[in-house]
Amino acid sequence: MSRWLIQLHGEEMDLEELPKWFPKGEVYAIEKNGTYYLTGPAFDAANNADAILELGRDSLDEFSAIISLLWKSFQKPTIAHVAHEDESGAKSAYVFLSGIASGRSKMGGVLVDASGNTSAPETTQAQDLLSAAKRSSHLREALAVWGDPIRTWGRLYRVMEEIESHFQKPVDKAGLCSEAERTRFTRTANTAEAAGLDARHGSRRFDPPSKPISLEEGASFISSLLERSLRR
Repeated sequence: MSRWLIQLHGEEMDLEELPKWFPKGEVYAIEKNGTYYLTGPAFDAANNADAILELGRDSLDEFSAIISLLWKSFQKPTIAHVAHEDESGAKSAYVFLSGIASGRSKMGGVLVDASGNTSAPETTQAQDLLSAAKRSSHLREALAVWGDPIRTWGRLYRVMEEIESHFQKPVDKAGLCSEAERTRFTRTANTAEAAGLDARHGSRRFDPPSKPISLEEGASFISSLLERSLRR
């Protein structure tokens, strides 16, 4: 069977998350002889390596954004090159790119379906979350913004706004958090006295909260909102 293979570059601990959470579908991840690839029937419709590369990048962005909700320390791999494998297993490489890796550690986990069973379900949690995002333009946009590793107060606030547009109500009214949690986040993000140079507004325009949150805490809060939204 001939197929397109998008080889991925990164740390093993990140790469192995892709076939774990996206083992099948129109685009899915595989491991072959210690190397990780994106492949699938969706690539067959593309007529050149550039189109394959664009689809691979889009899929990797989506997969990585979802996985980062399930494992907070996940770092998105990069695409090493695009290749076509013929029926004999011979590959022809078309596009070469560079990638960067870094060191971390993580806890192991098991796949658990909605009933708590550890047997492999028809779809993984990650596939279900991505499907939920694709059913809503606002949640898909929120996921795309979240998936970019550059997370500022403005971008975090944008994710919350997309979630609120999806539910057509504030996140606390949607039951995703308490009113106090939303207020503490918004007042921190909006005030220069609390958020500093990345604040959404200038100094002395709003009163900062008595206990501002850090950017890391803000990212964790938004991550929880997005994951809860996708699980609805």
